[in-house]
Amino acid sequence: MKRFSLVLPLALASLLAIAKPAFCAPIVRQLSEAQAQGLTGGGAQISVWPGSGTNLDFTRTGEVIQRVWLDDPSRLTLDFDGNLCGQGDSGNCDGAGASVIHLRRVTGIRFENLPETASTLLTVVTDSTEGRKVYQFQVNYGSGDPQYATVAIAPTTTPQSSAIVTTRGRAVSLANVERGLNSAIASHLIPADSPVVSKIQDFLARVRNGSMPQSAADAAGVSMAVVSRLAEMGLSPISQPSSTLPVPMGATHP
Repeated sequence: MKRFSLVLPLALASLLAIAKPAFCAPIVRQLSEAQAQGLTGGGAQISVWPGSGTNLDFTRTGEVIQRVWLDDPSRLTLDFDGNLCGQGDSGNCDGAGASVIHLRRVTGIRFENLPETASTLLTVVTDSTEGRKVYQFQVNYGSGDPQYATVAIAPTTTPQSSAIVTTRGRAVSLANVERGLNSAIASHLIPADSPVVSKIQDFLARVRNGSMPQSAADAAGVSMAVVSRLAEMGLSPISQPSSTLPVPMGATHP
């Protein structure tokens, strides 16, 4: 009886371990409009895994897809949730309504005079209320378990909840953070080529595209202490930067 009481918990533990889902990553990954257009954050990279397609979702921006170019079509197929501009029975853009692109991995197809590549460039032209926009995505071929199923393009907005509270308890704006960053670079507190600069720029883009400050800081890999200190430095155009700026690991003073 004692032996049975020991074996049963072990058997249950084994069943729970087997039943644990292997795909634990978020299904949806958010990407800012600015980054997807190559305006910030070093451009956009997406991956497509075998047996799991990747969706590019423009529904949040309200844009209509007009044209799509895939430089190397040998390992990917494209599908859409509607007709593209100039396709279908209409022959023009009046009946177009595609806002989602579905990318699917396929076994390599050889095209004459087309070299094989480790990744490819996907260009998307959309029509919006602000005019035409061009997005560029470096498409990589993932292996193993997929990390996401959809890449949602987030519209550029400035949420009212994006105020940043400094260590002095004063709420400041993103413009203060940006001004403080420029001041820190000009004063040689942070080298212009420091990873901190790109991380702060990534943080600013994420907050402007709808993320809360703390979530944006975590995703960008920067401390809120650094963000708050930069915000304090940017409270006034003539503010004098302090040498006590907290610099994260990997960034050094000159």
